Amino acid sequence: MSRSIRYGLPATILALVFTGRYGLPATILALVFTGSLSGSGSKPAPVAGGQPAAESLVTAGQSSALQVAMAPAPAKTVHITVDVLSNRHAISPYVYGGAYPKDAATITDSGITVVRWGGNATSRYNWKAGTYNAANDWYYADFGYTEIGEADSAKFIQDVKAAGSNPLMTMVMLDWVAKNVNDGSAYSFGIAKYGAQCGVNPYNSDDGNGVKPDCTTPITGNDPNGANFPLKDSPQNGDPPNTLYRSQWAASLATAFGTAPHFYDMDNEIDIWSGTHRDVHPQPAAYNEMRDKFIAEARALKTWDPAAIRLGPVSCCWWFYWNGANNNDKAAHAGNDLLPWWLNEVYWQDKIAGTRSVDLFDIHAYPDTPDTSGFTLAKKRALATRIYRDYWDPKYVSESGSINQPWATQIQPNKTIPFRIPRMRAIANTIYPGTPLAVTEWSAEIAGGSDFSTALGDADAYGILGRERAYLASRWVTPDPANPNYQAIKLYRNYDGQHHSFAATSVSATNDATANLFSSYGAVDPAGKILTLMLVNKAPGTVVNAQFALSGFSPSQVTTYTLSKKNPKTIVASGTQAWSSSLSLLPYSAMLLVVTGSTPQLPNAEWDPNPDTIMVPANGTVTLSPKIVSGSGTVTLGTPQADAGITLAVTQGTVTSSQNGAIAVTAGNNAGFYHFTVPSTDNAGVAQKQAGWILVGNPAATFTKQGDNQSGTRGTTLNLSATLQPAQSGGSASGATVFFTTDSGTLSTRLVTTDSSGKATVTLTLPANPGTVHVTAEGPFGLGHPVATFTETSQ
Repeated sequence: MSRSIRYGLPATILALVFTGRYGLPATILALVFTGSLSGSGSKPAPVAGGQPAAESLVTAGQSSALQVAMAPAPAKTVHITVDVLSNRHAISPYVYGGAYPKDAATITDSGITVVRWGGNATSRYNWKAGTYNAANDWYYADFGYTEIGEADSAKFIQDVKAAGSNPLMTMVMLDWVAKNVNDGSAYSFGIAKYGAQCGVNPYNSDDGNGVKPDCTTPITGNDPNGANFPLKDSPQNGDPPNTLYRSQWAASLATAFGTAPHFYDMDNEIDIWSGTHRDVHPQPAAYNEMRDKFIAEARALKTWDPAAIRLGPVSCCWWFYWNGANNNDKAAHAGNDLLPWWLNEVYWQDKIAGTRSVDLFDIHAYPDTPDTSGFTLAKKRALATRIYRDYWDPKYVSESGSINQPWATQIQPNKTIPFRIPRMRAIANTIYPGTPLAVTEWSAEIAGGSDFSTALGDADAYGILGRERAYLASRWVTPDPANPNYQAIKLYRNYDGQHHSFAATSVSATNDATANLFSSYGAVDPAGKILTLMLVNKAPGTVVNAQFALSGFSPSQVTTYTLSKKNPKTIVASGTQAWSSSLSLLPYSAMLLVVTGSTPQLPNAEWDPNPDTIMVPANGTVTLSPKIVSGSGTVTLGTPQADAGITLAVTQGTVTSSQNGAIAVTAGNNAGFYHFTVPSTDNAGVAQKQAGWILVGNPAATFTKQGDNQSGTRGTTLNLSATLQPAQSGGSASGATVFFTTDSGTLSTRLVTTDSSGKATVTLTLPANPGTVHVTAEGPFGLGHPVATFTETSQ
């Protein structure tokens, strides 16, 4: 969120902004983003607060000295099943990130692993002056930028590294940055110049909000030079005075990064530039612009900083994932949803160029909520602790009108169920293999950042992000040390004050409780000697009697670390005790169990379904390619099990470090989410299981061919056409991109846009040598990725 939203806006505007993020119907949400955008943004002001101490906690079922003193409360038994040989995968160290921590000491103490220099403010950061433009967050005025007390971006990188974390920078892609003014005296919509306006900066009577007095009509034609300097890639003759250059800035950042990962967000929420940065980008960002601008700047960045890891498109939110901001663009691109279309276009252009432009597929993921304006505090708290089901639960029908409505997408399966992380990972795995998911903004402070419900929600979210295989995540914003949710990140990253953390290999830790009221997450260390379990009891008045069944791990001792409503700003540690298969959790608490013991049989090889989550059209097929990810053993795949509606068959059952396996997946008629499990045994006799999801979409579009089976003299040309038939794919015929390839000869172009009848035509120049030529036409992945092959003869 932006500073203007969290700090200093009138209550009426705050109400509009928060309903925009939390629960307006999509049609209203679009208006909010255009006129009073909540966005992610200009940095929040630091908030003072002391650092609570981390002390000890309690387990039940041990000696009487460890019993928790509490008022009598109802109790519920929850069975927790942990299998350290099921669903094993590395938890990325970069999922525990945040933006705008209070200071460098907070970075070190909290243990956050990524510190993001991002949000609306960074979209027009002037790296020479250390200034930013507040854009729609605060009257389009220029101010001095600071994060952890630092205005210099290269120095910020050095400070973050010194504090023990990894910086995530934002590369500006807009064509303007703030002037060298840090007091708000430069702004875009002066009242003396542009006339009376609906809103006026309470601290500057000449600084307007760029909307005419009717509070509806935007002022157009303003001069961007009023509050901005030009930004270009590199110096050219004739550049205007005061022009800044990305290439020079990137060189300084690359030096500062040194051996740390060179993470760059490619700007921020480019899909809503016209709402946030209307003074310099008044037109809604179009599909083609978002593709072309990203590719140009991402490739240029790689030349300035060869170690750059580029995140994109940094999309803001659910409605815009699928539609963008330009209401006409989707129809003009064959009805394709924006994010699948964007990633598809980048992938095909990268194939042609022989280079990668996007390294991480980046979204912002604020779980969408209903309108909470009429909610009691108790209802807000209950929503805050269940809302992250949005991220993972295939049965969670969204409570938000932004998602639970018919208009956002006509292509995605189960479109009222967010299933956000597996859905986005399936899109990436299907379209651009090898592109991990990043979530560079998330939070759900529904009852307030200082409310204990936010701490429990955060504890849930960190566990989900690790289990669901996100690669990088950054909370907006880093928790304040004065708030209970600061202790939630410490449960994962510094639970004992000695910087011990949640283990690094995720394992299966399921439970039989309702997901609204209880969560469990498990992980082991590489040696198999420490098992960490995170349990979140979201029931305000219920003690949970946890009953454990452990498989593949022999427990010896346990120490617990608890964050509870009783001690909301302190992690309370128990003494170390002998393991017991039962334990009691306080109502409304998060407990970390650190269990020491052993894994009698460690796998000789760790393997992955490759991928574990993927999309396929109804009645379509796809092949998983299981691979060894660590170790040198051989894995033999067993017989897969799957939900009714898909079938899996092993076609290559032996997996080695030099040979992938193969599992054929066939989808049935019905769209939906389908779970599968694949057992295996390695050459040491260790049995493992891996599981995942197949997202079945609409039936694929098809092609009809014109010009197939032609013959021609060597070196002459043939005309080939593929006509898209959208059928039940959810798309339309006109405006689709068709990607052509040939195994011989040359093509007049590789990418062709279908005309009004769905036709894409290409000219093949036959090779100089006689023989058979194969030309392939591929249609959009969003429409099921139809493929047609032409067979021609060179004589």
